[in-house]
Amino acid sequence: MENGQMQIVCNIDSSYVKYCIVMLTSLFENNRSENISVHLIFGELPEEGKWKIENVVKKYGQTVHFYQVGDELLKDCLIYGDNSHISLATYYRVFLCSILPIQLEKVLYLDCDLVVNGSVNELWNTDISGYAVGCVEDMWSGKPDNYERLHYDVSDSYFNAGVLLVNLLFWRNFSFEEKAINYIQTHISELVFNDQDVLNAILHDKKCFLPFRWNVQDGFLRRKRRIRKESIPDLEMELRHPVVIHYTGSKKPWQYKSIHPYRSVYYFYLDKTEWKGERPVMPLSYKFKLMVDRLLYFCGVAKPKYLKIDASHIK
Repeated sequence: MENGQMQIVCNIDSSYVKYCIVMLTSLFENNRSENISVHLIFGELPEEGKWKIENVVKKYGQTVHFYQVGDELLKDCLIYGDNSHISLATYYRVFLCSILPIQLEKVLYLDCDLVVNGSVNELWNTDISGYAVGCVEDMWSGKPDNYERLHYDVSDSYFNAGVLLVNLLFWRNFSFEEKAINYIQTHISELVFNDQDVLNAILHDKKCFLPFRWNVQDGFLRRKRRIRKESIPDLEMELRHPVVIHYTGSKKPWQYKSIHPYRSVYYFYLDKTEWKGERPVMPLSYKFKLMVDRLLYFCGVAKPKYLKIDASHIK
């Protein structure tokens, strides 16, 4: 099945069809010379949603495969705590070996709340033959709680699961799924970030860190960062040329409360889809709040949450 193709995996539920299409559009727009095969994993997906995705993929001359997953696969998985913006579908990442064809040896997993703003050829061709996964450090890697909960040393850091270059051969030989299910069953009360925690707990010493440009998370762009201090110099360099912009957290660019510095980049790709021109409607009360905030910033009484970032050079 591979035949030199770039193998992209993403998972969605019925509410994420639009965002999946925006993500795929951004990927295809910036990787036109690549032969891409998309593997879309879902629990429930209306025929209309499947049809919309299929049409977009075919429009760019690429291929797509659909995988419907039953409830039985996720019977041992739970969302712990109050993470209302997280779907149980996030756990599909744990079961990639069971869901995907055995012929696949490596895949690039991408969340749907991101945009790809450049070529990912270099990322795809990264050699991870000796590792379980290629990944980017998480924006909360400096938080001691991560290591206390997951019982490993801070020196191994903590990675974000939204962009993963997965070595499926390694996962199969390592019996990753079996280890993951066992971990979920025995540590459910300690899992705050669900399958991301599971991935870190099991693969923290079997990963290869990738440059930050491949997964630029919300927290990287804030004045108050929670990433490990020793990682900040490299982060500053990488932020000059972000490629994958990941809208982590509960405030997404399609919601009016988002003030993400790169929300205009999301709109740029949205406007290449059937939802061209669509923008979230901001209530007058929230407009007033933003106006007051700007006044406080101007007077020096408060500081903005985000660093001053010029997104015009991106798109």
